[in-house]
Amino acid sequence: MLLRRIREHAGKHNWFAVAIDLAIVVLGVFLGMQVTNWNEARLDHDKGEAYRARIVTDLASNVRDLEARAGYYRSVKHFAEETLADLDGEKRLSDAQFLIDAYQATQIYPRPVSRFTYDEMMAVGALDTIANVDERERISNYYISVETSEVSFKGVMPYRDAARRAIPYRVQQRIRTQCAESLEIEHAGLGLLSLPEHCDLGLSAAELGRAAARVRATPGLELDLTRHLADLDQKLIQVERLKQRAERLSAEMTGRPIPSQGTN
Repeated sequence: MLLRRIREHAGKHNWFAVAIDLAIVVLGVFLGMQVTNWNEARLDHDKGEAYRARIVTDLASNVRDLEARAGYYRSVKHFAEETLADLDGEKRLSDAQFLIDAYQATQIYPRPVSRFTYDEMMAVGALDTIANVDERERISNYYISVETSEVSFKGVMPYRDAARRAIPYRVQQRIRTQCAESLEIEHAGLGLLSLPEHCDLGLSAAELGRAAARVRATPGLELDLTRHLADLDQKLIQVERLKQRAERLSAEMTGRPIPSQGTN
């Protein structure tokens, strides 16, 4: 319709009317582009807010994970300290408890720290949908610290291999069944592990004695365990630092602290 009017006005040499028609066309195109831009900006804002909310949820999950992880590492460290006390002659454990402690000291917490939302944002190029530049930088720096911490969390010391080579397989089977880790699944699917301190292996004193003597006589086990304890200390330090960063970032994004869930 408008193009036909322009042709009619041009045919009549009514250049003023042609100019008005062209101005209407240009204005319509401009307003259409503006509406599109406004709509895209609104969608980006909504997407950014949705991602922010998910990041805050992930941070709360990270804090619960890290609290559980700290409790798990402390439990493993306790088993390791008891085993070391027996090996260096400071404390004599029963054969059964020594074997349980020596085995439980090898346990690891393999679950990675959750970062699904951030990885999704990076994969689809959505980090810029979070409008606040400083906040984007704080989020990125937090997940860099997660990567750094994972290097420590994934580290497995030689003690694990040495102890599991030394402890007879039948004893290990009994420990895995009678002293199994307990797994608590939260509503969001987060699995929290914990270890029992005492259990009955149901093996004869003679068998336990032979097994304990074999482990106690393993060359270099005390040195490997000492290194393992130092690694557990570093893991605990890293857990606390990362937990503090997660709590601080969440408080900055929401204006309120994450409620503490306690530690295991």
